[in-house]
Amino acid sequence: MNANYEAGGYIEAWCTKCKLELGHTIVAMVDNIPRKVKCNTCEGQHMYRAKPSETNRTKLKNPARKPRAKGAIYEEYLSRLTGGDLSRARKYSFKENYKKDEILDHPTFGVGVVLSVIQTNKMEILFKDGTKLLSQNQ
Repeated sequence: MNANYEAGGYIEAWCTKCKLELGHTIVAMVDNIPRKVKCNTCEGQHMYRAKPSETNRTKLKNPARKPRAKGAIYEEYLSRLTGGDLSRARKYSFKENYKKDEILDHPTFGVGVVLSVIQTNKMEILFKDGTKLLSQNQ
């Protein structure tokens, strides 16, 4: 782990609840290493994991029940927030300011949901093909 991380910072980690590698916020550090993180998608807190444990890897290779795909999580999240009405989606502009759970329409990635505002000028967005870190307030 070569990057300089700090509590409150952004990190990609394995979410034990979502069963996906997603964006997380660092909650606690020990010896300059992320120790505890909070998932920006489901808001669950857990120990930092860069990848799934060996037990989870085995379950993912031969699952009794398949974990939900990113697309399924996206569809469920979007449906919960909008009730299927995408007319509320704002056109994305890096000059604008966005809030958590706001729906936006990006010219390249399509319709997305603001999962979290990481800093005043950074936000994490859930799109159908995964999460992206985008600029705002520029």
